Amino acid sequence: MKKTLLALTLVACVMHAESTTTDQGLYAGVGLGIMATDDKGDAGIGVSLKAGLSLEDTLKGLGLQVELNKSLSDPENRNNNDIDVLTMAVYTTFDIEIPNSKVTLRPRIGMILPNMKDDIDSRDVILSSGFGMMYALEDNLRLYADYTVLGESISNYSAGLEIKF
Repeated sequence: MKKTLLALTLVACVMHAESTTTDQGLYAGVGLGIMATDDKGDAGIGVSLKAGLSLEDTLKGLGLQVELNKSLSDPENRNNNDIDVLTMAVYTTFDIEIPNSKVTLRPRIGMILPNMKDDIDSRDVILSSGFGMMYALEDNLRLYADYTVLGESISNYSAGLEIKF
């Protein structure tokens, strides 16, 4: 199931990317974050890599995003066993530009593969959601801050840079 979902997502992204011209809202981002478990005080550091594209031809603000999250230091779970987090997710995004501002809000919802390296969730594929905010430094460079639910017991708070192509 994981491989099928990943393959279909990649095919859809490639097909859409081939049909777009330049300056169609393709972007990539990298950030660092805190991966926090449900237990208070248990958290680890992680890296987030993401890529996305605008579906402006369909609906203004609509987009598709793929995100990979990897822990650099492991948060501890309830049984005090270290876990190594590696997730892959596909989201539908909706960019909401704040008028007369450099700020854009980005809610997102999609599917996540939470168990790519370890068993952090009782299911192989789950619904995931998140919320982000971007601040435009330049036309093609933005700072971002995101909150994402990575599984039943792990949330990710990340910040980084996003480059628009």
